[in-house]
Order: sequence, then structure tokens, then C-alpha cells
Amino acid sequence: MDIRLEQQPQGPLKGIRVIDITTMITGPLCSQQLGDLGADVIKIEPLHGEVTRWMVPPQKAGLSGFYTQLNRNKRGLALDLKNPEGIAIIKKLAESADILVENFRGGVSDRLGIGYDDLKAINPRLIYVAISGFGPTGPYSDRPAYDPIAQGLVGMMHIQGKAFGGKPQLIQSAIVDKTTATTAAGVAMAALYARDGLNGTGKGQRVDVPMIDAYAANSLADIICVDSFMPSEMPDPEPLAVLRTFATTDGHVVGMALQDNHFQGLCEALECPELLEREGMRNVGERITDFAPWLDAIEAEISKWSTDELLRRFDAHGVPFGRVKTVREFAEDPQAKHNRTIFDAQHPDAGTMRYVRYPGHLSETPACLHRHPPTLGQHNEEILDEAGYSAADIARLREQGAIG
Repeated sequence: MDIRLEQQPQGPLKGIRVIDITTMITGPLCSQQLGDLGADVIKIEPLHGEVTRWMVPPQKAGLSGFYTQLNRNKRGLALDLKNPEGIAIIKKLAESADILVENFRGGVSDRLGIGYDDLKAINPRLIYVAISGFGPTGPYSDRPAYDPIAQGLVGMMHIQGKAFGGKPQLIQSAIVDKTTATTAAGVAMAALYARDGLNGTGKGQRVDVPMIDAYAANSLADIICVDSFMPSEMPDPEPLAVLRTFATTDGHVVGMALQDNHFQGLCEALECPELLEREGMRNVGERITDFAPWLDAIEAEISKWSTDELLRRFDAHGVPFGRVKTVREFAEDPQAKHNRTIFDAQHPDAGTMRYVRYPGHLSETPACLHRHPPTLGQHNEEILDEAGYSAADIARLREQGAIG
């Protein structure tokens, strides 16, 4: 990912303006991805700052580590949305915006006067992205939602738990939030293409992205396959027993050797060719019928080797295995360094800051870091000036408490 601080981005969304009225993880990460691709993202925060500015250490130069990872490539505007003047500013910005992203609870944006119908009347080309836990209608639409609630509802905690004695297990990361963010960014770009692309309508639209739908779509394909043909006669879905980690003499490895060529290479690398002739292991059909015998057998063999020697042998035989690393070890991994998956950039006040790159590698219109996360209200005057407010107007808004 290129570092082009204080330069014009060259990404595919250059010239697209996004208003971000979101908090926590899902909405901010969605709009950050749009900013990574070159969009001009205006982050709206309350006068005291978005909650992630101060809720999680470390903190430096008016930023927290948590806020930093979700809010690069944005300009910051501190507004009081309980003040009519603050709402008026949102409407003014919406006149020229392409995308607005919000994650209010159901009905809040309408009560504030900045719901889809309100802003569509101002700008029919606006793409209005509403991220919620369950969707705008239905029996759960008014409920608050957080990542663990969606994990539990969709069924993946139950699946995870079957591999840990039956007790439902949370994935120890905000996986639903991040999945929903990426989904929302992708759908927003699809709506942008529907407006402006080949056979484009020229019109904006409302885009609803419920967390439970995004997580289900991205996690259940290999699980719900047992119910592909209804009515189902299959037992309840089970965790994929073929997914297992293996202890070495000095660490752990993980991989897959289900296919015949991979299993043959694995047995040769481990110097145990006799496994190739053992009943239940002779071909993929036998191995897929019962995973435990052959997985147990190779687990015992793998435990005899060091990680480095094992991976050297597996590489030589084309067996897809890898080392289990910590996050900090991954940052130093040679492939991660080559890809610049995790990269450092210099901040004028906070010093060296570390980021995770946008995952797409575009050859002609690359994603880039063109702005560090904004300090609270950092771009108030700049944004309002662009919206047509005079210096006297801005001073008045500050005096009235509409802006920070």
C-alpha cells in the first residue's frame, strides 16, 4: 500500500465524497476502506469525540490505537447532532455527497431529520448506506446489536463449540463487525456503479446491510451445505473435523493434506510411506469418510519434527502447510513484509504509526495512505468553507455549540 501523505489519492474512488456518521468498528472500517480507495471521507463526530478515541489504550496525540486502525484517510468534523445547526450542516454536506454511511439504531436518523427520505429529497443521487444489527424492519429491528450477539444468533458459536466439548465458543475477534464492514463497502460500490456505470440509472438508493445477513453470507456456505436440498435428511451441521492444528517439537503448524497428491507428499516428507497403504487412508474417498484415524496418525508423526525442518520438507513435496504465528510474528513474516500487509508511517505528532493495508493490490489505481486519522474537529473550517460557510458563519456555529 502506497504512502502518499498530504498528496492527492490515485485510487478508483478519487472524486467520490463519503459522509461517515458511524461509531465503533463496522461503519468506520467500511468508510476507511472507501477512503483507502481514494474517496474523500468526512467523519462526523460528536463534540466530545467518537467513543473509540478514548475507550481503549494506547493513546497519543489525541488518538487511540483503536481509533487509529479504523479512521485513516478521513477528514474530521465535530458536530452536535442535537443542535439544529448541526443537522443543517449534515444536510448541506449531503447536497454534494455521493455516499453516506450511518449505523444508528432503527428510527434515530429519521427522528433527527437525516434519514434516507430526508436526504434523498435534497440529493436524489445519494447512496445511503444503513448498517444495523438486524435490518430496518422485522421483529428485531429495534434491538441494539453487537458482534457477539450476531455470532450467537447465526449459529457459528454452536459450530465452534462442538470442537470444544459442546460449550458455544465466541471467535475472539470482532469478526461480524469486520465482515459487515467489508460487505457494506462492497455493496456501496455496487450501488455507485448502478448509478454511474454502464446502463447506470443516475439515481442513488438506500442500501441496508444487516450484520446477521453479512455474517451469514460470509460464514455459512460450507456449513449450511447439509441443508442445500430441502427437506433436509442430513444431521445437524458439524465442525469441519479436517481442520486441525498440529504440535511440533518447538511450535505448531496448520495445513491440509486431504487430496491424494498432498497426502502422498506428506507421507513422503514424514518418512512414513506405510500410511499410504493403511485401510481408511488409501485415497481421498476413504479419508473423507473418517478424518480421525489419518489425522491422528499424521499428528503423531508431525510431533517428532521441528517446525523449520518440517516446513522445509513439506515445501519440497508441495504439501500446503504453514507455521502458526502470533500477530507480532506475522508482522515480521517475509511474505507479509513483501506484501506490506502491515506497514509503518510517520505521524508528525504521534511518531511511527502502524497500519494494516487495504487488501486489494490495484496495478493502475492503487490504494494508499494519504491521511492519518484526524484529531477531533481537525478539518472543521476546511470542510465548512468548502460547503459555502463564511468565516463569520463558522465563528457563529462554534459560539452556538454546533461545532467543536
